Amino acid sequence: MKRFPLILVLIFVTINLYAAQIKVTSFASNPNNSIDKIIFGASETRSIFLINDNWKIYSEENPSKKIAIKIPATFEGEEQLTFERKLELNQNQIDNFIVKLGFLGINYSAEIFINGNNIYNHTGGAVPFEIILPKDFLRSDKANIIKVKVNGKLDSESTIPTKQRFLFPEIGFGIIRDAYVKIVPKLSISQIDFNNFLNQQGTSGKISFDIKIENYLPKPKFGASNEFGISVNIFSPSFQQIAKNEFIHSLNSEEIYGAKFDVSVSNILPWSPESPNFYYCEINLTKDGRVVDKQVREISFFKLVKNDKSVLLNGNPFVLKGTTYLLNETESSKKDIYERIKNDLTFIKQTGFNAVRFSKSYPHPYAIKICQELGLFALVEFPMNSIPENFLEESDYRLKIAGLEKDFISHYNDFANTIFFGIGSGFLPNSSITENFITKILNEIENKNVITYASFVGPQTNIIDKLDFYGIEIFSSPVENINQKLSDCISKLGSGSIFISEVSYPNFKGVSTGYLVNNSLEAQAKYFEDVINLSQQLNLSGFFINTLLSYKGVYESLYASYSGEKILRFSVLSKYRNTNNAAYKVLYSKLNNGSKVAIPIGNRKDENQIEFILIALMLSIVLAILINTKRKFREDATRALLRSYNFFADIRDHRIMSGVHSSILMLIISGSFSLLFTILLYYYRSNYLLENILVSFASRRILSIVSFLAWNPKTAFVVILFVVVVKIFLLSVIAKVASFFVKTKVPFLNIYFTIVWSFLPITLMLPVELVLYKILTMNVANILIIAFLILVILWLFFRMLKGIYVIFDVPAINVYLYSFLIVIVFVGGILLKYQVTHSIIFYLTNAFKQFSVMI
Repeated sequence: MKRFPLILVLIFVTINLYAAQIKVTSFASNPNNSIDKIIFGASETRSIFLINDNWKIYSEENPSKKIAIKIPATFEGEEQLTFERKLELNQNQIDNFIVKLGFLGINYSAEIFINGNNIYNHTGGAVPFEIILPKDFLRSDKANIIKVKVNGKLDSESTIPTKQRFLFPEIGFGIIRDAYVKIVPKLSISQIDFNNFLNQQGTSGKISFDIKIENYLPKPKFGASNEFGISVNIFSPSFQQIAKNEFIHSLNSEEIYGAKFDVSVSNILPWSPESPNFYYCEINLTKDGRVVDKQVREISFFKLVKNDKSVLLNGNPFVLKGTTYLLNETESSKKDIYERIKNDLTFIKQTGFNAVRFSKSYPHPYAIKICQELGLFALVEFPMNSIPENFLEESDYRLKIAGLEKDFISHYNDFANTIFFGIGSGFLPNSSITENFITKILNEIENKNVITYASFVGPQTNIIDKLDFYGIEIFSSPVENINQKLSDCISKLGSGSIFISEVSYPNFKGVSTGYLVNNSLEAQAKYFEDVINLSQQLNLSGFFINTLLSYKGVYESLYASYSGEKILRFSVLSKYRNTNNAAYKVLYSKLNNGSKVAIPIGNRKDENQIEFILIALMLSIVLAILINTKRKFREDATRALLRSYNFFADIRDHRIMSGVHSSILMLIISGSFSLLFTILLYYYRSNYLLENILVSFASRRILSIVSFLAWNPKTAFVVILFVVVVKIFLLSVIAKVASFFVKTKVPFLNIYFTIVWSFLPITLMLPVELVLYKILTMNVANILIIAFLILVILWLFFRMLKGIYVIFDVPAINVYLYSFLIVIVFVGGILLKYQVTHSIIFYLTNAFKQFSVMI
């Protein structure tokens, strides 16, 4: 016995040590340590090497327990972990060059230290960035220590994306892409911005450069030359030099110098999805007659003109035909991320698409580069989705997002220029708050000279100044409704300004007999065909299928079906990419102007679930047997229904009640409640609004449990039955505790009888539950049905309160007052807790607003 406390302590310590274990996963990336000139900014004048190996990861709470890893790597369990690595530098590198540390992506925020000194705070988001390692902090006599403290904590307001992420791809937290060190000259090119223009004929044009020069050279002596030159060489796709210009500038005293100039180019081969021509632009920085730094860019020339009715690309009619691309970048795979991205985008191009929308993510820069080379417009979108208006109208929030979006554009402009930039998605249409927010962002980025768009959950009809395109999101809406709503948009904005930014249709039933079976692959094929036809009929500027390739979501989904692995079942292809399905064949034919694909009609299957009918019948039979064979039960049931006050008074007066009958009734009542909620859950299992309500709680556990129950009705019935039984006993216990504050002392068994028999009317719903699911699928008066069920639940609640005040012989007003106070405190406490932690009221309000304006 003396050892028992020690055993408890050991068990407690073991559990905590197990819970505190760091779960780290490394991923294959850049196995050949290849340095792409565009992605890494490499050239002959720069020394660049990857530092993906020899890292250690640990928690600051337990720094002695370090795990050796390679990056990319992600972690689970801890909100903040430290990545640490040694970096060897020689004195020549420190004294005569600038040393930069670069990351292609860290998710989410990070603090970066060199030899114990904090040199940079990465505010968040997996965008590429570089930082200069201060000379004063570097050492050559021993290894320098790089520490990157990565925080994977998202919140509901200040992070982008927020914690509430509807249909977002799952991406782990950590250093998720390549890390590298860049040794550059003290006089070097730090940034290259450019805008290119074609003439009316599309045969010649110019490139306007805005180049930033970093100058860390010592100040020249009096009379010494302080000039530098910039030479620009343009090479054609066949590597023939077609233009060369040189410019001389004088260095000023500032460390960052801006040089602006234009370069004319003739005999241009324009870029298009059919002919993805791109030019190599070599920029040389010279000093005293020698090249001190060099950078290379890939530049494409195209002329996109939009009017009210159409879009022209290089003078020819053009329509965006795209798919969303949501990549699980940190998913374990035999292929490295570069190979996966190239294979995916090549497959998308071969299918016939001419555009890719990188929604809900910070895309890998390699993907943007590959899009330009393959002939795919890249719609790069700031991953801000379904943000409540309460945030958008705050001036501080607007300023912060405007700065982040400006940086976002600057980062991705380096990798390709065949890009559209999205302000965000899930915006409420025709909202003055949303429109003012978008206008603010557009004012901040107008000097970037980019094609812009925003994606709305409903038909936007108000013109937003400086916004080029308006995307409309569609979630399984009937095509007839889409036609009507889009026609309203066209009358206000013009068809050339509108495109379908994503059209989603879950296919969780897989292959079936035909498209009359809702949510089958055949139904998805018919839906996509109809929407594409409608897009062409209305002369819209384009459409985007959501999505061609499968991916895992952050949460288990209701709308896209519970899978147990967070696979969202609305992609055209599964992870095995079997192209022999109706949806893919239809897309391929529509995208390549092929012959019409025959989609079987099939037979509409009965949506009713036999399990619901059998359970309702079984409960009804048991109840009927009790009523017809037990006179006492029949009399009690009649009095409880028709003369409830007298019935509860009899319980108070200790009239003999059958515990067996009451317990059987309790099980029947619990079964009826359980069946009712199981039917409702199953019917609304793919409901867009229900999932958004659950996403508002920002809890993976809540959404996973509800999704599992909704998609597994047999298990749901058992679980809910158990919960209702526990709830009845819990209500009895609460009433017993409350009895300590009144004079009348009522035995627990009598309280239990009162609670059970107060819910007796729910058994009258059993005949309704026989056909309830069938009635709901008819979708005739569902709102009235739900309203009726809510009234029934309220009636049962008031019956319970009536029974309590009768058996305790207290004024009814006191019971109602305290009961409502308890409910308000309980519900209000939950809402307050989630409002403080996750701004749930704002997100719930936004979810209902979105649902009300959806097509």
